[in-house]
Amino acid sequence: MLLTEKQFSLEAKTLLFALILVIAGCEQQQADINLDSALKTHVQLIQEGNTGSARVRLRQYMEAEGESSQTLFLMGLSYHHDKQYAKAVHWFSKAEETDGPAYPHTRHFLGWSHFYLGNIGESKANFKNYIAWKKDEPDSLFALGLIATEEGDFVQAEELLRRAIVAAASNVAIQAKAKARLADVFAEDGRWDEAIGLYQEALQQNPDLYEAWHRYGFALARIGKNDEAARAAKQCTLARRRVRPDLYQTTRFPE
Repeated sequence: MLLTEKQFSLEAKTLLFALILVIAGCEQQQADINLDSALKTHVQLIQEGNTGSARVRLRQYMEAEGESSQTLFLMGLSYHHDKQYAKAVHWFSKAEETDGPAYPHTRHFLGWSHFYLGNIGESKANFKNYIAWKKDEPDSLFALGLIATEEGDFVQAEELLRRAIVAAASNVAIQAKAKARLADVFAEDGRWDEAIGLYQEALQQNPDLYEAWHRYGFALARIGKNDEAARAAKQCTLARRRVRPDLYQTTRFPE
């Protein structure tokens, strides 16, 4: 989601892109506007999941230095990390509205926060604005492709997801999920062989995509490959256990 193709410095990685990679899985590229070095500790706290401490420090920093689009962005990002998307939208929106230079990456995260809240119109508008500023940013293209799929515009979805796959040439995580979603589009259109081929590519790149294993199994069953479909179902269960062990935890009560 970032700006030029130059390799960025260790300091930039520490201040921004290590954080971005952890939370959004975006490509490593150089930003025109890096976060201030004074915010290094706040970024690290969010990275480590210490979001409450990050928010305390950010409030103290803003009381002393005043609000800025960067500090407001980080407040939003801390809530985004915690999946408290309504609060994330509040702070991201403040970051967009504050006086002074805007922190443009806010739009990408604002798009995802609105998406998770079901605000598809607002989500799409933010991703489009971000793409207008950073052409061919793969995760935003993926998001727009996902939205187009949900809206039933499969022609647009295919175009956007193909662009995301090309743009994410150096990012396996984004490529894999974009291929899996493009396979979904092919499946919706009854293009089973193409869908199966893309599911296989996606799962080779990221075998933890348990939803893709499920849909891959369904596609195999549709063309009569029931044994392979059963194996895919087993892989879906294994991947789901790896990725979401919390779903399989049981609570034991004292006897």
